[in-house]
Amino acid sequence: MPHQTVAPTPEIESSLLGVLLSADSTREGATALLGALSPAIGDVSAALAVRDRDGLTLHVLAEVGAPRRWPARLEPQFAVGVSPGVDPGTATMVVPLRASGRVVGALIFGDPAEASELLRDRQLDSLLETTAAVLHALVSRTDAELRRRAGGRRSLDEILEGIAHQIANPLTGASAIAQLLAEDLQDEGQRAAVLQIRHELTRAFTVLHDLLEFQRDTGAQDGILDLNAIVDRIIRFRGYAIRELGIALEVETTPGFMPVRADARGIEHAMLIALRFAELQSHGTVNRSIRVRVRERGASEVAVEIIDSGPGDIPELTATYFDLPFNSEHSARPSSDKPDLGLADSILRGYGGSLQATGAKEDGATLTLVLPRARTSNSNSTHLTTPQTQSRTRV
Repeated sequence: MPHQTVAPTPEIESSLLGVLLSADSTREGATALLGALSPAIGDVSAALAVRDRDGLTLHVLAEVGAPRRWPARLEPQFAVGVSPGVDPGTATMVVPLRASGRVVGALIFGDPAEASELLRDRQLDSLLETTAAVLHALVSRTDAELRRRAGGRRSLDEILEGIAHQIANPLTGASAIAQLLAEDLQDEGQRAAVLQIRHELTRAFTVLHDLLEFQRDTGAQDGILDLNAIVDRIIRFRGYAIRELGIALEVETTPGFMPVRADARGIEHAMLIALRFAELQSHGTVNRSIRVRVRERGASEVAVEIIDSGPGDIPELTATYFDLPFNSEHSARPSSDKPDLGLADSILRGYGGSLQATGAKEDGATLTLVLPRARTSNSNSTHLTTPQTQSRTRV
């Protein structure tokens, strides 16, 4: 006997739109959307999923009815189309949800026969369009919050730049005066003291320069980037705080150009998340240390390994960023919060890469940020494939 549903009503449409006002996170909103759809789809087994940055991975955020195995990926025919179909791996019915010209997620039904009966109702099509639009808005809010937090990790932009320039000018003058004094002084002890002062002034000037370089927008440099340069840039910036925590930091890069095609700030954000995890893991150890190594993985991949001196626990890579609150009152998180390694993995998968995690009690945990090697005109040059590396230890 065909499944009977309650006819969709304007009240359902209003409930769907009301999610935008009531939801505090994407996951909370997805749960509310699926609940609002229940009068239209009845008590069937269903799930609401969103599409990840790599375009194919699905995150199931809400489900109702009997537990089912839901698709982990969005098949290509659903990723670019609007027609429902049966997922070959799970035998579930996938209904793509399209908004703003792209598929943003999917409504998945456990029983294809029941789903086919439901989808004959034209009123349900209208409700699914509204559901897609609301889901797109929720995900966009999460992306905006992630961008805000990524920017907050870097600097206060114009404020930092203005302050840095105001500090840099007197530092430059003081350094020049110290140099003149060192040349005029006859006493070796006094001359050594003045030169030490000049050395410290130069060091402070270098720190300010690194901060300014890090906070500047690198959008014009996006495209084919040198992974070595990105790692060096991150370490120069974050290394100050890591060393202040009493953690030894060792960096090893390759002598050749390591081409990757990606957004610079995206890779930086993923690296900062991974470094924060390594910091927290290294805190409770006697010989606190972090090693960062750039590596080649065959002819088609490059990687950054971040190795901590912690207990070697293998971290969870499940994404939690869909639980980020939109409410500004709750958006500020303590810096000690558990890093969202699932977000780092999602960012890397958006560039065709991945985040891999291993661990051992003797060696600590290793996070490996893998990226595909970009094709360049000189990709066959010998300096790209040499196994030699250059090691630089930051003290």
